[in-house]
Amino acid sequence: MKILIIGGTGLISTAIVNELLDRKEDITLYNRGVTPSRISGEIKHIYGNRWDYAIFEKEMQKHTFDAVIDMIAFDPENARSLLRAFSGRVKQIIVCSTVCVYGGPLSTLPATENEPHHPVTTYGKNKSAIESILLDRNGQAGLYTTVIRPSYTTGEGADYPGLLFDNSLPDRLKKGLPVIIMNPGNIPWAISHVSDVAKAFVNALHNPKTYGQAYHVTSNEHTTWNGIFTAMAQSVGGKFNPVPIPVDWLYLHAPRRSLGIKSIYQYPSIFDNSKAMQDLKFQTTISLVETFRRQFEWMNQFGKTKKSSEDPFEDIMIQAYQSQKKPPITPDMDFNPWGNLTTN
Repeated sequence: MKILIIGGTGLISTAIVNELLDRKEDITLYNRGVTPSRISGEIKHIYGNRWDYAIFEKEMQKHTFDAVIDMIAFDPENARSLLRAFSGRVKQIIVCSTVCVYGGPLSTLPATENEPHHPVTTYGKNKSAIESILLDRNGQAGLYTTVIRPSYTTGEGADYPGLLFDNSLPDRLKKGLPVIIMNPGNIPWAISHVSDVAKAFVNALHNPKTYGQAYHVTSNEHTTWNGIFTAMAQSVGGKFNPVPIPVDWLYLHAPRRSLGIKSIYQYPSIFDNSKAMQDLKFQTTISLVETFRRQFEWMNQFGKTKKSSEDPFEDIMIQAYQSQKKPPITPDMDFNPWGNLTTN
């Protein structure tokens, strides 16, 4: 099968490529060639910017693919461009969406794919619109569309663990140092290993059950944020020493590093994966402790982990909260890797 992956060098997309290589598929990546690749197998590349719609669509007319997996569709016009480029020319488009299309809080737990869309972030609103555009065209001009909705996914290739984009977190947990948890840490959540998520994408390819459908691909290992941090600590042989701090206080004083907490992580996030288990053979095969062990091992191998002394952010925030003072953080301490915005 000839498969085009738009993106292909990110966390989930790298795992998808590796899974496809194991299955001996014919893979082509379309991206700008900016992000270093972690793929060692034989693949083809087409370099370009998918946001240059006319150039992208003209380039695609030169090639023939059986299916397209779009991992970097973030704007509704990306979806319209996909349709212009591939309608009548490929059999299936699979798009990576997100559970952020639902917003928060969810109406039921675990949520099914029929959960109403009430996205609260720009990211979630755009992904919801992308889904509608593609699913509305399912079955037209010989094109079938499929939507995959991951949640928090991590493992090899990921850094910035936890709630506050803190690469010193493994070191803090190993040493038993205080760690910030959004008060009181009992929000239910589920975190997936990237290899489990990747298999679901691959199993959706040319699978008639998936045509016109959307799927949750999240973990079946449900816990709370306290449980998640405990698993992280276990993965490094350490201890979780929590300091509960309210969401609004964190966001007030560090809006960039607290963005995930404010917009996503404070809401319960447990999803019913039974539809993906039935149609995509989705399984949770990697435990939460093993997921973090692999992530932290990768971070150490590639120099991503910081010592706690190299990032004093959490210590400063904890001391300020406990003394009810404004934390003296410098601008460079308040960052996020999603684009350094205060809204999402």
